[in-house]
Amino acid sequence: MIYPYTKKTEVLNTNEAIGYLLASTDHNDLVELHIHKNGLVPAHALPIDVTFYVVSGKGQITISDEKIDASQGDVIDVKKNLERSWLNSFSEPLKLLVIKQKTVLPQHSS
Repeated sequence: MIYPYTKKTEVLNTNEAIGYLLASTDHNDLVELHIHKNGLVPAHALPIDVTFYVVSGKGQITISDEKIDASQGDVIDVKKNLERSWLNSFSEPLKLLVIKQKTVLPQHSS
């Protein structure tokens, strides 16, 4: 299955960040997140595991109370229900690929 970039859907739009849903598969939602200069994605938690890949730029993610500097090429794995926020205090945009891992229920055989 192909998910053309031209078919992305805007899922977040604030003065500080913009996000696009690139694909929604059986197992994952893939979101492209752009955090503008001095942008903040406020603290929040999700009931699913989330993996971030830093496509370009650098920023700081806070997971619970732990601050982690992240830059291009870094992968950050955040377990479900942990509060996280992103801050871009640098002059260049921070671009992330966000992989939201859907909960897959086991299939029962008859």
